[in-house]
Amino acid sequence: MPDHPAPRLPLRQPALLTLGLLLLLALALPADASMRCGSRLVSTGDREYDVRSACGEPDHISHVWTSYIPSRGWIAEEEVWYYNRGPNQLMRVLRFRQGRLRDISTGGYGFHPDSSGSCRPRDLQQDMTELELLARCGEPASVTVRRRGSSGHPRNPWHGGPDRVVEEWIYDFGPQHFYRVVTLHRGEVEAVERGERHGN
Repeated sequence: MPDHPAPRLPLRQPALLTLGLLLLLALALPADASMRCGSRLVSTGDREYDVRSACGEPDHISHVWTSYIPSRGWIAEEEVWYYNRGPNQLMRVLRFRQGRLRDISTGGYGFHPDSSGSCRPRDLQQDMTELELLARCGEPASVTVRRRGSSGHPRNPWHGGPDRVVEEWIYDFGPQHFYRVVTLHRGEVEAVERGERHGN
């Protein structure tokens, strides 16, 4: 039988296959272990003092609540630092536990600190960082820290770990709109729900 040459893939298909492999590799990469601040490098394991000395004050610090003590309130186990490097670079998100840098990752693109921004109900999106939310919409009308599945504070000392505690932020858009309940977990927006409308 005569030999038949193997069918050739169109040039577009190898390029798509290569792009797909690169995307898979990017997704498989772990969080960054270091970050450059000017001429200095900070790495996981560094102290808060060393990171602040190298990179300056963060643009925002949020807390990850893990425990509740009736006489003291909610206790934070983790601090999340955000560095906004402007609209052409991704924000850097640093997580500290017990005074040591444990994780370095990226958020969305940064922004000009003096930009006023606008906030509409549709601007509240899942996976926004806390800093992005504050920059676009400002401080919420109300903040509540609670356990998942519970609307009140524990009556006795309680420790459930960071996966069990969330913050609820309420943004009120005026009497013509339903307010929005934004649930944050570990410094990121986990859910956005519609509340009631307060108006005449």
